[in-house]
Amino acid sequence: MNDMRPPRPHHELSFEGMAPWPVPGELTLARIEEDPAARCCQECGRRLQLLLLRWSSWVSHRTEHVSFRDDRSVVRTVNVEFHVPDLAPLFRGDDGRVYSLLPLSVMRRKTLVNFQLRDDAGRAVFLPSLRQNQAITESMLLACADAALDQIEGAAAVGDAGRRDIAGFVHEVVSGDQRRLSAAYRALNHGAAAPAVHDLVARSSMFKAMLDRLADNFVLWVMIPAGAPRRRELTFCCDEPLDLHYRRPGFRNDQYTLGHRLSAWRTSVWCSALGLTATRVRFPVPAAENAASFHFEIDAPKGVEITEASLLAGRPREAAPSFDHVQGGFPTVGLHVIEVPNGSLSRAQIGLQVVTRGWVTASTLSCWAVFGLLLAVALHQADLKRAGDVPVLILVALAGAAAGIVAQSDGRGLAAHLLKWTRALATAAAVLPLVATTYIAFESADASRVPLALWSAAVAAAVIALLLTAVCLVSWRRQRRSVCSPWEQNRSRDDFPDAPADFDAAARSYRYDRPAVRVDSAEGWHTEFHWDDRSERALITALENRRRAFFASVGGQAGLLCDQDDRDDQQDPADSDERVAHAV
Repeated sequence: MNDMRPPRPHHELSFEGMAPWPVPGELTLARIEEDPAARCCQECGRRLQLLLLRWSSWVSHRTEHVSFRDDRSVVRTVNVEFHVPDLAPLFRGDDGRVYSLLPLSVMRRKTLVNFQLRDDAGRAVFLPSLRQNQAITESMLLACADAALDQIEGAAAVGDAGRRDIAGFVHEVVSGDQRRLSAAYRALNHGAAAPAVHDLVARSSMFKAMLDRLADNFVLWVMIPAGAPRRRELTFCCDEPLDLHYRRPGFRNDQYTLGHRLSAWRTSVWCSALGLTATRVRFPVPAAENAASFHFEIDAPKGVEITEASLLAGRPREAAPSFDHVQGGFPTVGLHVIEVPNGSLSRAQIGLQVVTRGWVTASTLSCWAVFGLLLAVALHQADLKRAGDVPVLILVALAGAAAGIVAQSDGRGLAAHLLKWTRALATAAAVLPLVATTYIAFESADASRVPLALWSAAVAAAVIALLLTAVCLVSWRRQRRSVCSPWEQNRSRDDFPDAPADFDAAARSYRYDRPAVRVDSAEGWHTEFHWDDRSERALITALENRRRAFFASVGGQAGLLCDQDDRDDQQDPADSDERVAHAV
């Protein structure tokens, strides 16, 4: 039920400046470099950190739709359905309206291509500026650090100097350029960081996980109008590059990275190129953990079909991952997982093959025709002189017909890329009659070479025809296999797919440990997997218990606070998080 009471803002919205909340006028970029916490609101950071940890509690559905633009890029469209949570910080804009600040996604630190963000009415959504985004993220990490210190025995001794060191390190990671970011982590890894920083990172796995993720990525913060209705829907999309080269699996030794590229002569590569095996394409879907229910949809490009698709999401080494799997010949596939825990490795994988009916079948038949005619000519080579020019004319006509079939391929984009080796074989078969014709034409010069040339051409045509026939047969066999999704349930179904015992067994069963083409996502993924439920619950408890968190600055001035008179908390403690007023 929607709450019709007008929301009370926590801050006046600042459209310009170093933070979305008001900051002192004398706070310049140089001053922030000296005292990073001076522009931070750690109550907002505490609230936003809780929203990130509880993402699946307020985001009900998330749907990612992938379509191939061509053989060099894909378009990923993300639709997010959610209820605006009470914890969201509120801001009053200069138009008199109140806006809620929410995290929409965690994106990689890279330039987004053709990025668009719209609400359910098609209107543009307000995004904080780069400096404001950094201020929000630093506030969140400082609140996380403060909550982590509360859990560490003996951390209460961390004084103002230690807190300034932590704030400075967070500022280098979030707001620094690549050189400063690398220097900060180099100092941390070599023990040269400040003792307070080194001790916090070493003793708090959750803070380290959050710090590492925000070192490689940024949070996509959005400002949406507050108040009723609470149910909202936002959609964003962007282009992502497509590199059609097989790579080794990225997940090895509990780390997820970009696997090494395989050479063209590896068996898995050339079998896929010839069409003897489906082309395996893998998509990281790190946002599966950011919703209660996650859907992944993908459209096959024209001339291509999806023979198999799966979605596996869960923490490595843990039992009962969430998964989905279908098999058959589909133009579009939808996959579904639910209740994916934070810190998971989530990937979707599809098998692509060219539709064999049409051009591929016609090319295969033309190759058999070429083989049959070359075989006939080779068997009757002694009678060529009595036949005159008839064999030569037949071979030339057949070569022209085969070349015409090859040229009529309507494959475009990805289909053309998958057909390139098939097209090359069919082209070679079309050329073979011309080679045989050339030797027959010069038979008077050296008749001994004609039989060898004819038999060689016939054998080559037979090999090509057999290869294309094998491609058609295995493609037809893959289409005939049908496996329904475990989410398709009805009373008459009698096949019960076995649920994977654990994440690693599922990865082996669905061939996530095999080479594949990897299509990277614009959203950020986990690279290390040290997240566990116990540490997450402890951090959430510490954040809930800590209503006021701040770091002392160099000049002794605390960071900005969302604060409220304690009497309001005493009057209605259950509603205190909803009605925090601003005091700056």
